[in-house]
Amino acid sequence: MSTRYSIAQRTPLLNSLFASAACALTLTLTAGPAFASPGELERVEVRGRVVEAPVRYDVTASCAGIERQLQKSLQETWRHERLAGRVTVQFLMQGDDIEGVSAKGMINPVNRAVRKAVRDLECGPQLSAAARIYRFNVEFVDPDARDLRNPAARSALASAQPTVRVALAKD
Repeated sequence: MSTRYSIAQRTPLLNSLFASAACALTLTLTAGPAFASPGELERVEVRGRVVEAPVRYDVTASCAGIERQLQKSLQETWRHERLAGRVTVQFLMQGDDIEGVSAKGMINPVNRAVRKAVRDLECGPQLSAAARIYRFNVEFVDPDARDLRNPAARSALASAQPTVRVALAKD
């Protein structure tokens, strides 16, 4: 008769010991990240570096002519896609450089075009070289839509964040 250990001869005590060890391991691996403290919402990671700064909404003061530049850059996108909607844009400006641009709110080709247009903005010399995070909306508006001529509809579109409107230019 062999004295070797067999899995078939495990006792209920050993079974409960293995089950509790497996449960403890699973809880340790899954619950740890869940209890981690949430990060700040106003952090931007650029090239593996986290930048913390207050979010600013005065992008038109820091970047003169932003409406004209975005209208020119996004005209072809508007002509091609023909979708009205809003894109929320956030970017980091350090000195005169624009980095870490994010755009969310519409389909991918529009978001990509908005990110490229914001990256290509020429804002000119800045007063401060410190990192600044800006957030604003780009709104694609159909100039022929009747509800936008109505003042009540226009006030309903207003939000806390500044909005740059891009409309199809009349040919």
